[in-house]
Amino acid sequence: MPTTSRPPTCGAQAARLREHGADLVTSASTAIDLALFHRQVREAGPRPRLITCSRWPTYPHTHTTPAPDVHAELGDARVATLGCWSPVHPYRSSLDGGTCVEPARAYEEDTGAAWLQPLGLAHVLLETAHHALATAADPADRASVADAVARTRLDTITGPLDRTAGPTPNIALLPLVGGQWHPEPAGPRLAVVDNTGRPEVPLTGDLVPAR
Repeated sequence: MPTTSRPPTCGAQAARLREHGADLVTSASTAIDLALFHRQVREAGPRPRLITCSRWPTYPHTHTTPAPDVHAELGDARVATLGCWSPVHPYRSSLDGGTCVEPARAYEEDTGAAWLQPLGLAHVLLETAHHALATAADPADRASVADAVARTRLDTITGPLDRTAGPTPNIALLPLVGGQWHPEPAGPRLAVVDNTGRPEVPLTGDLVPAR
């Protein structure tokens, strides 16, 4: 939504939802815009049973804005999103054998904030770099290291990583799980609510409609 001096209205969207009986909404909005949409649609009725947002795989809304009204609105919305890594993923680091719990716990102890999904993704970059330098024919030659990266097949803290399998050269796909932000007294918690793509990852919550 464009930023204006007056709050934009979501009346047209609310009318379309009512007209078509739609109660599922998918979006790529910011936390502030999504809170505005949710409040205005909720007030107009009927409110969506489920909202998904692709911009939320990384950070909860409490990390993107200090506004308490946004937090309250989106806590009730129970936004669903994708999950690429969490402390309950059953994988280990190829560097030291550490579990997924360890970086999440260390981050929380050091910052006082909840763990974030980029912890696992940043860790796997280090694992890939270490593996490439250790297996390259000449670790001082860029082309040799690049070739080693492209040939990487490795069990990592985010799961098996295979950069030889495609769909295009030097690309590794990372299967995802379904997540949903559940409100808790300490702040939003990303629960794993669907593990169809990775059945080895345990579920930590149920997919529940907005209240």
